[in-house]
Amino acid sequence: MIVEYVTIVVLPLLMAITSIISYLVGYGRSLKITLTIVYGFMLGWSILLTSLSYLGITLSAFGMEFRVDALSSIFILTSMIIAISSLIYSYHYMEYYALKHGLKLKGLGLYYSLLTITILTIYLMAISNNAFILWVMVEATTLTTAFLVGYGGYEGALEASWKYLLLCVVGLTTALYGTSLIYSYIFDITGNPYFGILFTDIARHVKIIEPTTLTLASIMILMGYGVKAGLAPLHWWLPDAHSEAPSPVSALLSSIIIGCGSYAILRWIWALSSVFNGVIRAIFMVIGLASILIGFTSMILQEDLKRMLAYSSIGNMGVISLASAYPPIGFAFAIMHLFNHSILKASAFLLVGDLEYRYGRRSGLHGVISDAPILGFSLLVGILALEGTPPFSAFYSIFGPLTAMKNPSITAIYLIGVLIGFIAITHRFIETAWGSRRNLPTNENYPRSMLIIPIILILITLILGLYPNPLLKICGGGFTR
Repeated sequence: MIVEYVTIVVLPLLMAITSIISYLVGYGRSLKITLTIVYGFMLGWSILLTSLSYLGITLSAFGMEFRVDALSSIFILTSMIIAISSLIYSYHYMEYYALKHGLKLKGLGLYYSLLTITILTIYLMAISNNAFILWVMVEATTLTTAFLVGYGGYEGALEASWKYLLLCVVGLTTALYGTSLIYSYIFDITGNPYFGILFTDIARHVKIIEPTTLTLASIMILMGYGVKAGLAPLHWWLPDAHSEAPSPVSALLSSIIIGCGSYAILRWIWALSSVFNGVIRAIFMVIGLASILIGFTSMILQEDLKRMLAYSSIGNMGVISLASAYPPIGFAFAIMHLFNHSILKASAFLLVGDLEYRYGRRSGLHGVISDAPILGFSLLVGILALEGTPPFSAFYSIFGPLTAMKNPSITAIYLIGVLIGFIAITHRFIETAWGSRRNLPTNENYPRSMLIIPIILILITLILGLYPNPLLKICGGGFTR
């Protein structure tokens, strides 16, 4: 009872109060200490929730309105790891960013308030068993992060922010229509207004929905949340928003924010798995393969490292979509890849932020490893880990779905797409690290914490790659009811 109370009531209140305090108090040493303590507690609690899921324990409260199972616990853990990483990284980076764009340091309290309220909306989304509350929270993450994307106030950031906001709001309206369609059909047949609201109830009554209606609703849900996830051909907002946002915000966007869209899709697959027909599976496969090919091939001509990483996110969301078409094995690897990609993509964006901080640019760089060996080496290792090189854990989630694929053509297209992505991104980052050195002015006051944070994220995936069983067990449990 105490665990449920803290999870459902105390933690959301704590984050809400912290967000208010951040805005009212303003930026300073006391705020940084407070934020670090609160985020540290949130991370510790997420580890506890994941441990309970590992033991097969599911938490629920308020008449099953809120529920923490294996799928939600692994996403909460992912979110909190990246949240505290982005927070600590922001302390130095956002001071540099504020000076660069003529912002007041004291006004950074607004940034940390928006950051905390974003984490709150992600958390509420993950623990919600209510399909409509989940939609509201995914929409809320769009509203809060739109302000973070445009925080710099310059033209490019504001344009990217508006594009992100408009496209995601319109797309998520489609998801709401699909959700309402399923709800109304279950209500009409059963006469019970509650059976179409909770995912656990939807899973028990979904078989009564007429197949054509169910297929239409599933397509609307996939397309709607697919905009948020950055799936092709609904990805237009993603490269601009990722490249124009401050680097710690880019880390959030590329991992747990687009992950919200993928999480919502996975949650619906969990509820609809008993009626997962060939048409729905084919749609997932087509969108997944399209995202893989479009995302990874688009990286080839990119010079801006953040735009390249943004297109990489599109391809990796395609991996999750394609793997989701093969439950239950593929579904488990989809959850695993959501975790791996989030951790490693956040690390990559933070490392590119390090380049910005040190050199004042993120394109046209060469010979970084000769000037800053640890930074250059970390860039290379992080990219190799992101692309599924063993012994990092992304190796399992990128190549694991192949065990569920039975069609040689789909397997071949998948492998070709992954290979294109590997060649494109490793070539660009090897050129950045190992190319001929250019004498560029550097920022000598380079904080070590900004380098340590992304290295820790890489090490997490290394440890889970060497000892994958705990992660595989939790992800495998994400499909069970």
